[in-house]
Amino acid sequence: MSLDVVLDVLASTLYIVKTRRVSVRRAFTEACRGRKCVAEGFTREDLYQLARSFVSSYYKVRYISSASGRASLSNRLLARLFLYLHLSEKGVKPPPKLKKAVLRDLPGLSSSIEALPVHAKYSLPPWLCEKLTGLLGPDSAEALMAALNERVLWLRVNTLKVDLDKAVRELERSGFRVEVDADIPYLLRVVQSPRPIRTHRLFKEGAIIPQDKASVLVVEALRPEPGSLVYDFAAAPGVKTSLIMQLCENRARVVAIDYSPRRLEVMKSLLAFYGVDTSRVTFTLADSRLVKLREMAEYGLLDAPCSSSGAIPKDPAIKILLEDESVVHRFSALQAELLKNALRYTEVLVYATCSLLPEEGEEVVLKALEEVSSHELREPKISASHGYPRYPIWSRVKRTFPHIHRSEGFFIARLEKVL
Repeated sequence: MSLDVVLDVLASTLYIVKTRRVSVRRAFTEACRGRKCVAEGFTREDLYQLARSFVSSYYKVRYISSASGRASLSNRLLARLFLYLHLSEKGVKPPPKLKKAVLRDLPGLSSSIEALPVHAKYSLPPWLCEKLTGLLGPDSAEALMAALNERVLWLRVNTLKVDLDKAVRELERSGFRVEVDADIPYLLRVVQSPRPIRTHRLFKEGAIIPQDKASVLVVEALRPEPGSLVYDFAAAPGVKTSLIMQLCENRARVVAIDYSPRRLEVMKSLLAFYGVDTSRVTFTLADSRLVKLREMAEYGLLDAPCSSSGAIPKDPAIKILLEDESVVHRFSALQAELLKNALRYTEVLVYATCSLLPEEGEEVVLKALEEVSSHELREPKISASHGYPRYPIWSRVKRTFPHIHRSEGFFIARLEKVL
C-alpha cells in the first residue's frame, strides 16, 4: 500500500541518519536502494522532500510522542506521527488507518501538542536552544531558530564559463525567478523554482553553482589577487577553491590541501568541470595541522571542519548529529590546531566555520592570538554582522545569521601578518 511505502521510506531514512551520521540526501538514497521509491500521489522528489521534513521535525515528534505517554519510540512510530501531523497541517485528511494507529499509540496526543517548549517548537537539540538564547536573547534567538527551518537557495554564476547577464536571462526563460544580490553581483537568490535546479542545463554544465551567500562571503573576505599564491588548508570538495580562481580569473596559484585521497580526487574532477585551470592548482594530501610548506603565501583560507550548526537549513540531519554537545568541543580543539599551523605560512589568512557557536569562532581566534604574535585581526570588508558582543574581538570579526542575512550561519575572521 502507498501508506506503507511512505512510512518505510521515512523510518529508514531516519534510521540511517541516526546510525550512519550522514546527510538526509545520502540517507534517503540509501533508504531507496532496493525499493521503488514512489507511491500513489508521490514522486521520488516528493518523497525526498517529505523525508527531509521528517528528519527536520525529529525533536518535535519525539517530544510529542514522549509527552503523550509513549515510553518506547520506534522510528516507524515517529514516522506515523509526523505524517499524521504533516497532513493535518496541510489541511489533508489523514487516511483512517494512519489516524487509528496514531491515536491508539498516543492517547494523550491532543494535550501534548498544545504548548510545546521552544526546542520542540523549532525541533532542535535542547542544549542548542539554550545556548542560542543565552547568546542572542529570547526574541532574536527564536527568530534565528525559525530561520534554521527555512532553506534559501543561492546560485553563484560561474563567470569562468558563462556571462552573468546571459545566465540570468536563461534562468528566467526557464521559469526561474532570481534576484541579483546587492553586495555580490555574481550571486543570485532563487525566488521561485519550477523544478530542482540540478535539472537545469546551466547546472549540468557547471555554469551555475549552488553556493550559499555566507560561503561566498568567506572568499570575498580573503580578496585574493591574480598572480598570488593561495593556500587552501581544508580544500575539498573545492567550491571555495573554484571561487578563488574565478575571482582571480584563473591567474592565482593555489595549493589545495586535504587529508582525504578520495576527496582530493573528486575535487580535481570538480575544478576541471567548473573551468578552473587545474595546472595552476597543486593538490596536496596532508593533515593541515602538521603540514610543512616551503614558502610563505600571500593568502590562506582555512574553512575549518566544524559542527555545521550554521548549515542546518541546508541539511536538517545536522540537528541529529548535534544531539551530543561534546561534538562542538572536539571540533574546537581541532580548529585551534589547524589555525595555529596555518598562520605559520600565510601573510593574510581568513579563518571561517559554518557554525553559530563561539566555541568554534571567537574562542578559537582568541586562543590563536594569545599563542601567536605574528598576526593581528583586521575587520573583513564584507556585508555581515559583527561577532558576539561578550567577546573583546566582536567588532573585528564577522558573522552571518539565517534570520538576518537569509544565508547559512558563518563565522569569518581575517588575520593579517604584523609588519
